[in-house]
Amino acid sequence: MRSRWVLGAWVGSVLLVALVAATPGSPFSPKLPPGAGPGGPLRWAAGLLRLDRLAPEGLAALGVAAVALAAAAFALVLREAWRGRLSVRAVVGLALAGHVLVLLLPLLFSRDVYSYAVQGRIAAVHHANPYLATPADFPADPLFPYVGPKWADTPSVYGPLWVQISAGLVRLADAIPGQIVGFRVLAAAASLGTLAVVGHLARRLAPDRRAFALAAFGMNPVVLFQSVGSGHNDLLVALAVAGALALVAADRRLWATAALALGALVKATAAVPLVLALVVVAARAPRGRRLRALAPHVGLAAGVGLALAGPFLNRTDPTLGMLELATHEGWLAPSRLFRRALDAVSGGALGVVPRVVFPLVLLGALALIGRALARRPDAGPVEEGAGWAWGLLALMLLGPVLLPWYVTWALPLACLLPRAPRTVLLGTGLALTVSQWTSEPERFAAAYSANVWFGHYVLTPLVVGLLGWLLLDLWRRARSGSPLADPALARAGGSPREVPAGAGER
Repeated sequence: MRSRWVLGAWVGSVLLVALVAATPGSPFSPKLPPGAGPGGPLRWAAGLLRLDRLAPEGLAALGVAAVALAAAAFALVLREAWRGRLSVRAVVGLALAGHVLVLLLPLLFSRDVYSYAVQGRIAAVHHANPYLATPADFPADPLFPYVGPKWADTPSVYGPLWVQISAGLVRLADAIPGQIVGFRVLAAAASLGTLAVVGHLARRLAPDRRAFALAAFGMNPVVLFQSVGSGHNDLLVALAVAGALALVAADRRLWATAALALGALVKATAAVPLVLALVVVAARAPRGRRLRALAPHVGLAAGVGLALAGPFLNRTDPTLGMLELATHEGWLAPSRLFRRALDAVSGGALGVVPRVVFPLVLLGALALIGRALARRPDAGPVEEGAGWAWGLLALMLLGPVLLPWYVTWALPLACLLPRAPRTVLLGTGLALTVSQWTSEPERFAAAYSANVWFGHYVLTPLVVGLLGWLLLDLWRRARSGSPLADPALARAGGSPREVPAGAGER
């Protein structure tokens, strides 16, 4: 009976978020082109409830309550799923329904889709290199007025495969509303594909946690509203990571390398599990044969990369956006909090220190993770997948930018992690669920200012605490030689037949 109430609370909270999003002038929607506004049954329901008659301040307050309730209900879902009280069928059914619901809504929370589309148009329509040209170079382009101000004069910071995909999508859909739909449908397909792979992995590697693994990804508000709803390409990274681990579990390591290489060519994030996978390949080989073992994997990744990057290679930016990306700083990133604090106490003299220290800590964390995997190269896909999740978590929290959709990178592997990193991953996701109250400051100035204050002085310190816990747990594991995966799953070596029901740290 209790699980039914929890699922009912989740359904109610998701519907409330959807109704606020479907209201004309919603605080959840960025600037929308004509023909891309709310419509359909959810718009009708919002009108029936007279949400469209609320003052902007009232609608913004309702939006804050909606996302807070969604986060709380999802936390209850996670607890029930972890305790084995939710069925796989119920979780999958609600996850599918949530994805369909989101596709009935207009674009949510972010203007990044416009950047994707305009970079595709730079390549496909204007026949220029999006790693050299910027949207501002084409002010007459119909998409230019919708690109976020921060990105208007910025070249592409995404991988060449993503630029090729974006160019293909804008060729298929001429109108801006159709392009928005295309990117959101692609995100939904990637999310559902990831969900299917997560179910397969959990059945094989952690069968008693299958409902939890599926709920952590498929019922997560960050996935539904802030990733699928905003059409983000991070879901393709999640699909690449989950798919690669499934291939590792099937002993198809070369194909896993290909999957991670393709993910890295969408977004450089996937380079972290790719490098860690190569560490395991080398460590599994006898001494003297490690270079020979690595050669086909490195050759495949390099070949795929050169083939897709070839049309965009140039001398001005040979990194294809990576140097540009390193100059950006996100408003929720822990590194920003430390930079601002040091600037305040030193008169601006010490703010550069976090820009140096955080990348060094990230490299140190990745080195510890790589060493742990190298010491146990035959531990199985559970340990390796947990290592990838540790690496992606470290990148997310130590990087210069932290955004809600970044949580999706490691979410497919959440069920493999021990308590500390698992709680850090899910806790960060819950915090980021309530990090966006309004998308456009000019329409909801007071709510936007309150949102920024809440993010800077409540959420970021909370995330800093989670980061400290993550690094402390990693250091303790490195010193003691403990596995990176959950102890019960690590002992089982990833074989479902060896995992006793209810065993391990719950």
